[in-house]
Amino acid sequence: MKKKKQEDGSSFEEGMLKLLRTLPKVLKFLPSDKAADARTFMMSFQYWLGGSPENLESMLVMLGQDYVPQVKDNMKGKEKVAAVDPVLLPDKAIWHPVAPSIVFENNVDYFNWYNNEFCAEAGIDAKTAPTIGLVLQKSHINTKDDTHYVSLISELESRGARVVPIYSGGLDFSGPIEDYFYDPAGRPIVDTIVNLTGFALVGGPASQDHAKAAKVLK
Repeated sequence: MKKKKQEDGSSFEEGMLKLLRTLPKVLKFLPSDKAADARTFMMSFQYWLGGSPENLESMLVMLGQDYVPQVKDNMKGKEKVAAVDPVLLPDKAIWHPVAPSIVFENNVDYFNWYNNEFCAEAGIDAKTAPTIGLVLQKSHINTKDDTHYVSLISELESRGARVVPIYSGGLDFSGPIEDYFYDPAGRPIVDTIVNLTGFALVGGPASQDHAKAAKVLK
């Protein structure tokens, strides 16, 4: 997983989530008394990594009715609340606060909505407007701690600019930049990039790869 992260910019979190999505499907074929705790652990981990308020609420409901004595006593003779599947965002995508879809996994779908629907309603000339690429952190979108992102996006659009806000679950943003800030022919579709993550473009507080960052921006 670590090697793959270095090669394509994907995160360790995404690798763990893929594993965690698979294991509960396997565990359900084991006797419930043997696999219940393992299944609960895997589901809890998915909820926790998902990070949203809805995921955390689902996790607490699931754990409460199975492991908290007071809740278990109150649930006697009652039907358990069915577990809700965790809501998990892709590890990297394009996000916009007013988009009908939570995220877009390619820039073709994003611009189809953005240029044809949003820009027309917002009074932005999609053909002549400058385009600004924004680099965001997935954790703020997961937890809905996104007011600073929404405010900047709104301000830029109010001044007539188009925005392409992308995020990643890791600290190597080279992969998302290559995927979303260039067209299929390799031409850049943004005029400038603003990094709002608080970290280097490639790497976290402990280490940075400036050469890789410079290469992807060229």
